[in-house]
Amino acid sequence: MDETSVRLAASHPPRVGCELGRPVFFVGFMGAGKTSTARKLARTCGIASVDIDTYLERREGKHVKELFAEVGEDGFRAIETDVLRVLAAKEPLLVSCGGGVVLCPENRAVLKEEGFVVYLQVTADEAASRIRDVSTRPLFLDLDTARATIEERLPLYEEVADAIVDTAGKGVAAIAREVRGVLEREGILWQRK
Repeated sequence: MDETSVRLAASHPPRVGCELGRPVFFVGFMGAGKTSTARKLARTCGIASVDIDTYLERREGKHVKELFAEVGEDGFRAIETDVLRVLAAKEPLLVSCGGGVVLCPENRAVLKEEGFVVYLQVTADEAASRIRDVSTRPLFLDLDTARATIEERLPLYEEVADAIVDTAGKGVAAIAREVRGVLEREGILWQRK
């Protein structure tokens, strides 16, 4: 892992040493808890995590909102695809993806072929209650639009998912424990000997 990746994947000192057999990609609508869950799991397991949007922003030197304004959604998705490929090629990480990563067929192929995909389900109403500042979310215009967007993306999330975790009414620690259990059962995550 290069220096930039290590900085971006920085997690607290490990409590328990675990290993990942392949990258784990977290997908789902904004507000599902993808980044928080990946970070919590990284801290408790002593493995690296990275948020695609943060990685992308640092690499491009601009915020997602600025990129959307400058290059449009299609341009942003092309950059996102490149970043996804770069991260999939690194040693296994926990990767929290942007909510729209599944819109591009190439991304869906990378997700399915290169890693294990955890779909964190969330309703639009619950997502709205979790997002403090929707101004940083260019596609979260209002609740009705969010509901329609989730409905539209649902088959794509389900298509790529190796595991589905319903996040309704659960805190980050509970979601991370559930995901860890899934990853251990599937042989994706194990304790280092």
